[in-house]
Amino acid sequence: MAVYKFKVWFEEYDEVYRVIEIKSTQTFEDFHKAILASISFDSKHMASFYMSNDSWKKGQEITLEDMSEDEENPTPTMKQAKLSSYIIDPHQKILYVYDFLEVWAFNIELTGIEIKEKTGVKYPVCTKTVGLSPKQYDKIQRFGLVDDNEFDEITKNYLDKSDEIPGEISDDEADEFGLSEDEQGEASGETEEEL
Repeated sequence: MAVYKFKVWFEEYDEVYRVIEIKSTQTFEDFHKAILASISFDSKHMASFYMSNDSWKKGQEITLEDMSEDEENPTPTMKQAKLSSYIIDPHQKILYVYDFLEVWAFNIELTGIEIKEKTGVKYPVCTKTVGLSPKQYDKIQRFGLVDDNEFDEITKNYLDKSDEIPGEISDDEADEFGLSEDEQGEASGETEEEL
């Protein structure tokens, strides 16, 4: 029974990668679980594999759960889809997206095929780990999103400064930017008619 050897790396962190070996008869669900285990991510979110060409163009989708409404052409699910049915190129490329809110994107490339499985090895198996994977929920902090408690605190701090009018430029700020009195009025949203 053939064993596929895949290199899996983060699209945003290409220096962080894993090598995963998996039997050709195993499913994309097995592969999905192996990828998440190799980078220490939980499995609480939706995911999809996309079979790709050499230019990384998305092709056939294989999803964790079929949520399409097209009953005549349902999307293949990971649980049913065996790797051997979709691997058509000795250097097959696959895109993998996990958690459609955080959008963790991975590039996957087939780097080798072994004719026989190794004795005593339980597949799938991660055979090489390079680099520390980012924290799974770190993107929220990286993009500056705040939770409800933080938002309440920011709003409270803003409202406590009731003597400051939003959009108004202080004399010190005007001096710093070299604005004339007319330009100060324009910058704070005032016109001569309003004055």
